Amino acid sequence: MVLSVLFIHLIIFICTIPLVRNQQTNNFSCEIRPSQADTTEKLRALRAHLISYDLFAYVIFSQDEHDSEYVQLYDERRAWITGFLGSAGTAVVTRDNAALWTDGRYWTQAEDELDCKNWYLMRQGQSGVPSLTSWLASQVSGTPPYNQVGVAAQFASSSWWSGVNDVLNSKNATLVEVSELIDLIWKSPERPTAAANPVFHHSIEYAGETWNVRVNTIAQLVQAKKADAFIVTVLDENAWLFCLRGSDIPYNPFFKSYAIVYANGTAHLWMNKNQLDSSAQTILQNVSIHPYTSFLSDLLVLANRNDISKIWFSSSASQAIYNRIPAEKRLIASSPVELKKAIKNPTEQQGMRNCGIRDSVARVRHLVWLEDQLNKNIFINETRSADELERFQSEEQLFQTLSFDAISAFGPNGAIIHYSPKATTAAQITKSGLYLLDAGAQYLDCTTDVTRTHVFGTATQEQKKAYTLVFQGSTDLADAIFPYGVYGRSLDILARQSLYKNFMDYNHGTGHGIGHYLSVHEGPSFISMGYSSSDIPLIDGLVFSDEPGFYLPGQFGIRLETDIMVKNYTLKNNYGGSTAQFLHFEMLTWVPFERNLIICEMLTQAQKDWVNWYHSEVRKKLENTGRLNDNELVYLREKTQEIKC
Repeated sequence: MVLSVLFIHLIIFICTIPLVRNQQTNNFSCEIRPSQADTTEKLRALRAHLISYDLFAYVIFSQDEHDSEYVQLYDERRAWITGFLGSAGTAVVTRDNAALWTDGRYWTQAEDELDCKNWYLMRQGQSGVPSLTSWLASQVSGTPPYNQVGVAAQFASSSWWSGVNDVLNSKNATLVEVSELIDLIWKSPERPTAAANPVFHHSIEYAGETWNVRVNTIAQLVQAKKADAFIVTVLDENAWLFCLRGSDIPYNPFFKSYAIVYANGTAHLWMNKNQLDSSAQTILQNVSIHPYTSFLSDLLVLANRNDISKIWFSSSASQAIYNRIPAEKRLIASSPVELKKAIKNPTEQQGMRNCGIRDSVARVRHLVWLEDQLNKNIFINETRSADELERFQSEEQLFQTLSFDAISAFGPNGAIIHYSPKATTAAQITKSGLYLLDAGAQYLDCTTDVTRTHVFGTATQEQKKAYTLVFQGSTDLADAIFPYGVYGRSLDILARQSLYKNFMDYNHGTGHGIGHYLSVHEGPSFISMGYSSSDIPLIDGLVFSDEPGFYLPGQFGIRLETDIMVKNYTLKNNYGGSTAQFLHFEMLTWVPFERNLIICEMLTQAQKDWVNWYHSEVRKKLENTGRLNDNELVYLREKTQEIKC
C-alpha cells in the first residue's frame, strides 16, 4: 500500500515512545515463596494410596464430573492438593514427583500459590515445556507398578483418555480406572459439604421459549443423526434445555445433573429432585426425574437394551460414560444442545441488549464513586473497589449474582491475567498506576463480562502507548465486517496486528462465547488462534467478548473487554449486486474507554471515527436510562467527549 507523508510522520512520532518489554521464564521449577501452600503431608497421604492401589502415578483434574470450568468448593480437588487456586490446570502425582500444567493466564498466579518446593510448574505453551502426555510417557516404564497410571474416570473426558492412553500404550503402560483418591484423604470438617441449593424455572419472559420446544428441537436432531438418544452431560446445557437455573456452582446458575433426550421426544433428567421449587416441579411434570447418583448405573442398563442401537454423546463426556456404552452403540459427535444454546433467540438477544445497558450504568456509577474516594484521599484497595462494584450492579433490575470473581488489579497486579485479590493483601488503588477491572454479573436476562483499564493520575508514555495499541486492536475487531462462513480464528489477527507491529502480544484468546444467564465462557465458537473440531462459523446471534490486552510482569497490565453480538449486515449498495450475506458485531457494552490513555496521533481515521461514534452512543444510551445522578452525568459527558487531534 502507498504510505502518505502524514502516515510517515506518525510513524516517526510513535517510534519516539519507548517500546514495552516482554518477560518470560523457561524452566519447570518456580521460586519458593512465603505465600505458597505446603502440600507435603497431603502428597504423603496420596502416595500411600498409590502404593496400595499398585499405581505409579495419579492424575487430578480441575473439573467436576461434567467438565465444568467452575466447580463448587466440594469439588476443588486439584486446588486442594496443589495449593494453586486458579480455575484451569491439571496435576499429576507420581511416587517421586508432582507436576502442575496450566496456561499462560495463570503462570504468575501459580508462581505465588503453587507449593514450589514439592511441585514442578509446567507452563503450557512455553517452548521446551513437555505436555502432560509426553511427560507422563517419559516417567513410566513397562514394569508393574510403574506402568499403571490411575484416573478417576468420571472426571476425565473420553477424548482425553483415548489420547493419553494411546501414548502410554506405546510405552507398555496404561491408564487404569480407579475411585477418586483425593476423596479418600480430603475429609470433613476440612472439606466443604456438597451444595444442594434450590432450582427454579427460568421464565419464558427471559428464555423466549419453553423447555418442551427445546427438547423437541434436540429430539429432531437426534432423529436426523439416526441415533436413539442423546446424553446431555454439561451443566449449562441442562440448565438451558429445561429452562432451569440454580446456584450450586459459584458464579454460575447451575445444578448437578445429567439428562437423556430420546428420538421420540421424551426426556429424562437425573438430579436431586428435592432441589426443585414448586414452580419448577409443576413445569417439569412430564419429565421423568431420577436420583443424580443413579445415572451411571441407569445408563449401563439403558445401553444394554436391545431396542437401543445408537447413543449419541459428545467427546467431553466422561470416560465413565464411555465405558458403560458398548462400542458398537457409541456415536461421538459435537453436542446439538451446545450449538442451539449459543445462538440466542430474539428474546434472548433483546435481553442481552437491555442488560448490557444496565450493567454499564453500574460500571459508570462505580467509577464516579471510586474517583471521588481517591480525590478525597480515602483509602480504597482492590477488594473494596470490587465489593462496591457488586453493590452498584445489585441495584440494577434482574441482578442475581456475579458471573465470576472480579479481577480488580492495581499496578503490577494487573500483569497477572487472572489475578484474584485477597482482602488481607489487596493493593491500595492510588493515582500512581493503572487499574484493571475485569468484572461481570448474572442477570435474569443476560450474563456480562466487561474489562476496562483506568488511570486516575498521570500515566507514563509507555503505558499510554501500550493502552493505545490494545485499544486499536479492540476497535479493529469491533468494527469488522466479514462474510458468512468466516470463523472467529480468522478475525483474531485484527485484535493483535497493532501489537505485533511493536513486537508485543498477549497470552490468551481474544474472544470467548458468553451465555444468556448461563456460563460466562461458552462454546462452541471463539475468537482466538488455534483450531477446534467443534468450532463453527460465526453466525447471527452468537455473543462474544472482544478482549485484547498486554501485560508487563512486575509493572502493569492492560485489557479492554467489550461484549459483542454477531449480527447480519447488509450494505445499502452491495458491490456488483452481490447477494452474499455479510456479518458484523453489535456492541452490548457501553462503558467509556480511558481518553487520558489514548494517544490520538496513533489512531487511524477509522479508529477515531469508531471511538467517537461509540462514546456518543454510550452517552446517549446511559443518559436515557435516568439512572445517573447529576455528578454521574457530568462524569459521563466528560469521559465521552470527542477525541480529536
